[in-house]
Amino acid sequence: MPPPSYHFWGATMGFVRGIYSGLLGLWIHIGERVFPPTIHPMLVHFPIVLLYLALLADILSRVVRSPDRFFERSSFWLIVLGLIAGVVAAAAGVISEQFVKWTPTTISLLSAHQRDAVLTGVLVIAALVSRWLNRYPLGRGSAARGQVRAWTFAGTGRGRTSLMATLLLIGAVAMITETASLGGTMVYQYGVGIKHVSFHSPLVKHKPTP
Repeated sequence: MPPPSYHFWGATMGFVRGIYSGLLGLWIHIGERVFPPTIHPMLVHFPIVLLYLALLADILSRVVRSPDRFFERSSFWLIVLGLIAGVVAAAAGVISEQFVKWTPTTISLLSAHQRDAVLTGVLVIAALVSRWLNRYPLGRGSAARGQVRAWTFAGTGRGRTSLMATLLLIGAVAMITETASLGGTMVYQYGVGIKHVSFHSPLVKHKPTP
């Protein structure tokens, strides 16, 4: 007979899954009536660009030194914005996929697309946590310390980059690139979300077939 704790955790997980399913169903019910089918491709480029810029700013912070650590601070907030944009784009993807006719092949690609998106989010969160745990060096004197804290996260002196944070950010950029590639494959190779496909370029004049 299973121990009582087994039943407790089983019931708890069932309760959590029930809440998640209910909220997801409510979001889909509202989203299908409020947003256009193209809401995901309208938003998905933002997290990609923000994470690429975050990595660029992180690299520049190691090359270009400035008293206010502009690139280092910019990198931190670009990661934050990239995470927020990623969550919004993922929520929009749940809406857009309701308007698509799926096949076993495209469902498999969609699962890989979603898996890589989740892994991207995990790496981004890990990079933020790594930076949160790392403090900026404070200058000498109360005035210098106050100047540093003024432009750190909530004045805590936290948010400094580190080798671990940079490596995690590189991994996140690599994963979001793979995620985008799978999304493009679904559209360009399998026509997901496309009602009519023409293989003739509008820029090229084709001779009529005799």
